[in-house]
Amino acid sequence: MPQNDLQPFLKWAGGKRQLLQEIIMRIPEHIDSFYEPMCGAAAITFGILNRENPPKKIVLNDLNSALMETFSVVRDQSDLLCDRLRILEDSYLGLDESGRSDRYYEERDMEYSASVDRVARFIFLNRTCFNGLYRVNKKGRFNVPHGKYKNPRILNESLLRSVSKALGNVEVYSGDYRSILKDCHGGDFVYFDPPFEPISSTSSFTGYTAEGFGRVQQLDLRAECDRLDDIGVNFLVSNSGQDYIRGIYEGAFRGYTIEEVSAKRSINATGSGRIPVTELLISNPVTK
Repeated sequence: MPQNDLQPFLKWAGGKRQLLQEIIMRIPEHIDSFYEPMCGAAAITFGILNRENPPKKIVLNDLNSALMETFSVVRDQSDLLCDRLRILEDSYLGLDESGRSDRYYEERDMEYSASVDRVARFIFLNRTCFNGLYRVNKKGRFNVPHGKYKNPRILNESLLRSVSKALGNVEVYSGDYRSILKDCHGGDFVYFDPPFEPISSTSSFTGYTAEGFGRVQQLDLRAECDRLDDIGVNFLVSNSGQDYIRGIYEGAFRGYTIEEVSAKRSINATGSGRIPVTELLISNPVTK
């Protein structure tokens, strides 16, 4: 059953909510399977699930294992998760600013053995950290500072329960994006939202995983798009409007469509530089 009002339950740098309709309109109504192999907060998947007749097979993947554990626990253990988040919310909101900061860093440094506790921690940090960023150091440790919001909503129970129900038959993985695309065939659709080619020295979020995502990885992604094109699978790629990105897809000489769209993005570390920036939507000809 279509949900119609599903939306991401996480804040996410580079999230696609503001470009949702631009992207969704480029995805055919009738597809066999939908893959979002670099899903982040999965805004596009939720948009697909809101359709009257969403595809029977939907696959989510991301290299960020903590993120994908979060999707799995929301899907499979929503009751326990809501209980944990309610406790975290009540204890945090009852503190003054100094106490909230101490509580944030205490929770940031915690290590839990139970998946539901790890995911409650993940959502708590996402709702209370600076700008909703997810960034890790070279050791893979989350290192975003406290956000100091006045009244953050840590538990949105109605949304989490709606998302849990909608994800019931969605496949969730964490690994190299190419590994989940091996079984794609004509009639499937893949939406890629990789870490963007930076538009300035302070705008890069390639610290999203410890491994990083640079120009070599951008070329690898283009090669995977070429492979999908060869087997008749349609794809759509989002990226920044940088000449390098335009060049590697034009250089494939496959007639890929490259369209410009405008989005407001933060272009510095303080989050204060939100200006319109050009992004690219890159696709291969739709297979009928």
